[in-house]
Amino acid sequence: MLNAQLSNKAKILAKRLDTLLYAESSHIGIDGEENRIYNYFKKLSKIASNDELYYFAKNGSNALKLYSSKELLKRNDKRFLEIYKYYSDNPLIMKYWEGCISKKENIANYLKGELYSAKFIVSLRDSILKEKRSNLIESQLKSIYEEGYKNLSQKNLDFYLNEIEK
Repeated sequence: MLNAQLSNKAKILAKRLDTLLYAESSHIGIDGEENRIYNYFKKLSKIASNDELYYFAKNGSNALKLYSSKELLKRNDKRFLEIYKYYSDNPLIMKYWEGCISKKENIANYLKGELYSAKFIVSLRDSILKEKRSNLIESQLKSIYEEGYKNLSQKNLDFYLNEIEK
């Protein structure tokens, strides 16, 4: 899976995720504890370029395909649509744990779900930004930013939703 077009750092960080046939959400279990598998990806996403993420979205393990595709959306990389369309036309059924529930679906369904989740999260972020600042508000905003939703706009998300509904 690993190719010469990837930086050594990206190769090393991706290695932990390279054999996973499933993916898990950022928080799992009934208590919503942080997920170490997803945290490995967060470390990778901090150093990976969009081109590297695109490569993983097409050529990585199932976990890397899903996580990298979602990250491309968060970065407003239009290749997200190409990935979505690819998996719509070439279904990849994979297991995904979200909280304490697992399901098996086509990766395209998870990506479409991410679009709708992102719309809600970005709307929440925009509303929080209009509020008077308090520790609670700052904490919520920090959490949203840590999940990668700092620069995505409602307009961006509307564009993606319109494109996938065509």
